[in-house]
Amino acid sequence: MTRTIVIGGGIAGLSAAALLAGEGHEVTLLEKNAQLGGRAGIHRESGFTFDTGPSWYLMPEVFDHLFALTGADNPLELIDLDPAYRIFPEPRPANDHPPFPAEPPAPIDVPAGRERVLDLFERLEPGSRGRVAAYLDSASRTYRLALGHFLYTTFSTPAGFIHPQVLSGLGELTELLSTSMQERINRTVDHPVARQILGYPAVFLGTRPETAPAMYHLMSHLDLVDGVRYPAGGMHTLITAIAARARGLGATIRTEAEVVSLTHESGRRLPARKPRLSEVLARTRHGLEAFAADAVVAACDLHHLETRLLPRKLQARPASSWRRADPGMGALVLLLGVEGRLDGLAHHNLLFTSDWGKNFDAIYRERRIPDPASIYVCAPSRTDPTLAPAGCENLFVLVPWPADASLSAHSPDVQDCAEAAIEQIAQWTGHPDLADRLRVRRVIAPADYARDFHAWSGTALGPANTLMQSIFLRGRVRSAKVANLFYAGAFTAPGVGLPMCVISAENVLKAFRGDRTPGPLPVDEAGPLPVDEAGPLPVDEAVGR
Repeated sequence: MTRTIVIGGGIAGLSAAALLAGEGHEVTLLEKNAQLGGRAGIHRESGFTFDTGPSWYLMPEVFDHLFALTGADNPLELIDLDPAYRIFPEPRPANDHPPFPAEPPAPIDVPAGRERVLDLFERLEPGSRGRVAAYLDSASRTYRLALGHFLYTTFSTPAGFIHPQVLSGLGELTELLSTSMQERINRTVDHPVARQILGYPAVFLGTRPETAPAMYHLMSHLDLVDGVRYPAGGMHTLITAIAARARGLGATIRTEAEVVSLTHESGRRLPARKPRLSEVLARTRHGLEAFAADAVVAACDLHHLETRLLPRKLQARPASSWRRADPGMGALVLLLGVEGRLDGLAHHNLLFTSDWGKNFDAIYRERRIPDPASIYVCAPSRTDPTLAPAGCENLFVLVPWPADASLSAHSPDVQDCAEAAIEQIAQWTGHPDLADRLRVRRVIAPADYARDFHAWSGTALGPANTLMQSIFLRGRVRSAKVANLFYAGAFTAPGVGLPMCVISAENVLKAFRGDRTPGPLPVDEAGPLPVDEAGPLPVDEAVGR
């Protein structure tokens, strides 16, 4: 039985623990914090329940597939959201009410379903229906292509790139990789809000439409064609369900267990082999504990692991290489418990500044706090009243910020920004007394991500999915320097977001099996595949053999 240590109890680590335990591995997961979920955490206060991170349930088939691989059905109760989200355009300044007019413009509801979405675009920009339909059709094709060939893969062979389906669409794929999302959008629509609807998913990738490859227009398939769902009880129910599945399959999960060092064997016994990790040392409630390891899955911040926990000679990505990388987006997050109802809000709400380019320039080029800012507001109590006391609302507010670990929630400047965000929400959404109705107010800033998760530069999502940080360029599933070290999570392929992190865990399982095929693993597969020379433990290296 292979003793496998998983570092990190976010969704990637929990998914890897469940999948590997289901294969018969002796799995121990070590999580630094007292709570599982990583950024997808939960906070309870004064009768309010808040998800502290991801709040969009997209790509439901990915989660269904994960549970199916572990021999179970997805236990979550999913609710379809309609509208999928509500947009609040920036009001025009009025001299007598600076910087906001007395009456903000009417919000725009983005409906669920392709045809209704096309109706909306036609209302915004008469004559655009055909162009938007072609855009969405391309997004759907690209999504299916990615799911079958470029997401569920270890990139250990070129098989995904030379499949007939890929080759037949090579011209379109080449164009999608050589142009930006923004260029593709600009060729499709002219209306500024229409462009924002198609472009805002770049934020989910930790980047901006100008730097995201047009390939990522596939995101519009998810929210505009497939639709947006909500798991009853909140997003953390997904974390709870995967953790329960991992435990049920025999994985041991240890919280308040921070990994502080990794011990390796030099490989002298087998000169042709790379060094291997043999022990993981963690600081726990009982002091320092050592965990013997035949394999290690790093589902944690890889900058921290590579530059702090591994010796220089074993670093596949030394400190110098990170200086050329893009950490993506930071965030100011507010958890607000509100007295009374907020009937002007939908479940998901987007407040878009009119000068979007200036907003993105501030975050990604100038590395400063944008003013004014585009803001995302999730009001899940609009759908699920159990998350707040009777007659109240809970809000999760995210303001995209630079990834800058010096920005602390305790800083007076950051607190001032929090107050400004609350006022902006109040005025733009038609709830001018919002600040006076707050019963809970918690602020989370990039410094909190750095402290709680060792997040590189305080990144809120993980490295940006730019062209040079996408597909196989993002980072493969196995360390190039250590034979039995594997990577899962937002820092490796396929990228940021809960579905991508779950897929990365399945790619780890593929690497353990020595499976080089692209696409999701068959669910009805009878037992594990034999481990070949690409696997973590060839016969001549396995402990006890």
